[in-house]
Amino acid sequence: MRAVKLRYLLWLALILIGAGYFGPWVWHKAAGLILSADDLGEWIKFLPAWKSGQLPVTRELFYLPIWLTSIGLGLMAGRIKAWPGKLIVLALSLLLVLTPLPKYPELLGAFREPEFMLTFWATMAALLLSVIFTFWGAQLPERVEAILWIMIGVSAALFAPWMFGRAMPDIDRMYHYSIGWGIVAEVIGGVLLALIGGVLLLRKNRVSMA
Repeated sequence: MRAVKLRYLLWLALILIGAGYFGPWVWHKAAGLILSADDLGEWIKFLPAWKSGQLPVTRELFYLPIWLTSIGLGLMAGRIKAWPGKLIVLALSLLLVLTPLPKYPELLGAFREPEFMLTFWATMAALLLSVIFTFWGAQLPERVEAILWIMIGVSAALFAPWMFGRAMPDIDRMYHYSIGWGIVAEVIGGVLLALIGGVLLLRKNRVSMA
């Protein structure tokens, strides 16, 4: 019963991370000035400090939460026995993982263009991992899966918010804003995911020692 409850909490954590990615990180009363993590990955390029190389921000890390959400959905799909459910979750994962890719026609050369190359190949890696976990994730040892949940959760809660924290002063120079609920949901979801992974790992270790 507890395992089932933890599985529901895993879904909740992934929903929080995914919703947080699309939700507002920069909030402003003018709708055109509201920015999500998905927006920030592109918008950050227009900051003067980023153009001059003075802003230590890796913009692709703003896309990390949706890549991690996709990988997490792959892990969840791997534990679903019914094929329709498994394929529905996989389809959702693939739909989300492609979000950071540039639009046509830039997409055609994204794999070799310096501006988009890292985003393109990171997206392909996340897509591949999601597919692998969907069809073979059930074969993973439970301890390995628990460690993966911890890694996904910590990464989701840490890296994109860290980049945002670095960019905040420069964004504030452009216009005054409030912190949106998106980054809050992102961090909460990541922390929750890491905690669940920790509980699963401790439980597995106790069983092994018994």
